[in-house]
Amino acid sequence: MIEHAVTVRVRYGETDQMGVVYHANYLHYFEEGRTELLRAAGVAYSDLEKKGVFLVVTGADLRYRAAARYDELLRIVTRVAAVGKASLRFEYLIRGEGDRLLTEGATDLASVDASK
Repeated sequence: MIEHAVTVRVRYGETDQMGVVYHANYLHYFEEGRTELLRAAGVAYSDLEKKGVFLVVTGADLRYRAAARYDELLRIVTRVAAVGKASLRFEYLIRGEGDRLLTEGATDLASVDASK
């Protein structure tokens, strides 16, 4: 299994009035992890697009365990969980300071040929 970790800092605009990361923003963190895993494996997503190949999200699963807060450093661990003929499944763990588990989840992606 391919696994990669990236660290990001929670920006103010990603939080709600209480300084807690808004729930939908975890999907952006998943995207960051997925993009950087592909880049580390030598596949830039922009290069795929130039070749007419697009990866579209067909499903997402998130489980919130604890709140992330403004200015907190997050460690996004992403791994390729399954590879099909034209599909990929990624799994994610997002940990906060003190290695606290914040969120876990998965996304399913399908490869789409832009010429069809």
